[in-house]
Amino acid sequence: MGPEEYLHDAEGFTRSLSAEQYVARSGLKATLDLAPIYERYPHLFEGDRFAEASRWDIDPRQLHHLLDFIAHGYAEDQSRDSAERAAAMETSLTVDWDEAPVPYRQVPALIAGEANAVRRHALEAKYLTAMTTLNSPLEAGEKRKQRAGRQFGHADYVAMYDELRGFDLAGLTATMKKFIADTHDLYFSTLDTYLHEMHILREDARRCDLSRIFRAPHHDVSFPSDQMLPRLHSALRDLGILLGDQPNIHVDAEPRPLKSPRAFCAIIGVPDEIRLVVKPSGGEQDYESLFHEAGHAEHYGSVGRTEPFAYRYLGDPSVTESYAFLFEYLLHDANWLRRNLAMDATNFFHLVGFQRLYMLRRYGSKLIYEQELHRSNEPGDVATYYDDLMSQNLGATYGPESFLTDVDDGFYCAAYLRAWIFEAQHRRFLLKEFDQEWFRNPKAGRFLVELWREGQKYSVEELARFMGFEQLDIGVVTQDIRRLLGAE
Repeated sequence: MGPEEYLHDAEGFTRSLSAEQYVARSGLKATLDLAPIYERYPHLFEGDRFAEASRWDIDPRQLHHLLDFIAHGYAEDQSRDSAERAAAMETSLTVDWDEAPVPYRQVPALIAGEANAVRRHALEAKYLTAMTTLNSPLEAGEKRKQRAGRQFGHADYVAMYDELRGFDLAGLTATMKKFIADTHDLYFSTLDTYLHEMHILREDARRCDLSRIFRAPHHDVSFPSDQMLPRLHSALRDLGILLGDQPNIHVDAEPRPLKSPRAFCAIIGVPDEIRLVVKPSGGEQDYESLFHEAGHAEHYGSVGRTEPFAYRYLGDPSVTESYAFLFEYLLHDANWLRRNLAMDATNFFHLVGFQRLYMLRRYGSKLIYEQELHRSNEPGDVATYYDDLMSQNLGATYGPESFLTDVDDGFYCAAYLRAWIFEAQHRRFLLKEFDQEWFRNPKAGRFLVELWREGQKYSVEELARFMGFEQLDIGVVTQDIRRLLGAE
């Protein structure tokens, strides 16, 4: 098989896989049926395909992305039956609450919305008990992925993704360990303030209490659900982007019972068929999810049709995540809020500053943990380590139950961390080039669209250098967090 035929089939496979994931995660069907798709394209990931592709005479950058695609696809193929079983179990699971069964996927929103701490803790305990039933197929899938990671000449799963995705896991881990240490006092003093307001001692705090803090229902009045889409349209229009005139981007906001509570963007066809999927549950977090996924949608929906498959679908995932954060954090900009929402933002800024600090510490901890997980012969052996590490760094008991459900494939946690860092630098560039209200400047919109046209051809490190930065610098993120918290 030559490169042209392979690329044609690779795109067909990717479109089919994304379409299947869309209908399953959006609640349009109760099962995730991956087997028929992989069975139609067995030649894409067969044992010698990686070695054969390594010899293709194509652009080295494209080739690097394709090798990642082949290795990742092989690992996913080896574990897909486990993924299917876990997805089927998740959609069928219910949690009994207030004498009625609640779909498993709806429970996190119910937990965050529960004001009574005793009830909240009880509901979380039921949720974690249900979650443990998913760990058997997920553990089997983890073992298969580990074996797959050694098929391409790498020592383990960690080494495979470190090389193929260029994350520099060792360097990023060192950066995040230092960040966690440097922000210890700031984080815990802020956490204690919020826990005190809830009449909860830190030693009694659980992960669900953090969810309640970030749910912040007292801000709901400023973020009405019926204004979510109009405000997104308005924000894009200020940049010269008319969402209503983009037939390739469809917003799916229907509240289906089986719909995933976690917003996502389904890139079924780049750039021709993009689905922005959200499940409204109320408040500021809904707005953040919508704007975040809109960043993905606009990015993928603007990629040039003539770009090769490797740049339209593959490449550094930190790039698209940085665009998503750029739009999400419009909601944290004083000038944007003043123009678009009538609210007293002082307390709100403190909340989102704490939330951003929490997320950086959480994903830094996940990065440390996942390297241990993917190097462990028995994944269950690190469940306690997961609980200890997350609880220690985040100041609330996490529990060992989510040691596998809290893991994204291919070290996507590293992609998020790199995206957070680059987003802060990208925003600095936009402020410098287009002033404090860059988000109302159609010239800034045109600049973004030109960036988006190239898909994920370049890494975030390359884009940072293009914008005048020597390297990714987490210090810029720290400055933003301290400003939001009033700790400058």
